[in-house]
Amino acid sequence: MPSSEKTKSFAEYRSYYFELRTKNGLTEANMIFSPSEKHSGEFSLRFSVLSPKAIIYQTFEILSKLNASIPIKVYDTEISNHIYRQLRKDGLLTQNFEGIENTDKEKEINQRCYVPIDVAVFSANELSIHKRQLVLNNDKGEIIESGSDTIDFIEKKGQLDHFIYWVKKEL
Repeated sequence: MPSSEKTKSFAEYRSYYFELRTKNGLTEANMIFSPSEKHSGEFSLRFSVLSPKAIIYQTFEILSKLNASIPIKVYDTEISNHIYRQLRKDGLLTQNFEGIENTDKEKEINQRCYVPIDVAVFSANELSIHKRQLVLNNDKGEIIESGSDTIDFIEKKGQLDHFIYWVKKEL
């Protein structure tokens, strides 16, 4: 496909962002529609790792309401990220996370990422996912934006070294 046709087709995609800001925190939602889609089959929700733990309840309230309206399945990308990083650390994947494509192991990991819409199950943090535990242990939290605002906040609080340690540990 010529470059101009690719650009044209990408330009026809539609993307919508929503934010729910409350005293509990900021939950962000994103939906992307292909040119032929009238209804989105997928969307993503996220919140800052610095959020107070009340954000978890807010997010699960959103998921529960959506599920009551239209049955949904929740795919927890942090489970996938956690498992793939561990497999890479164990030498079972390359630095680019390659090595199990189109295998039963990949299917097993993907199935494990579908989680019940149950805040207690999420909060149990069975895999000891570090980012999740940071939020679960954060009674006060900070309601901040993502991206550079998060990095600026971490730096101002003198937590940049801790953050860099966490990134190195995860990678």
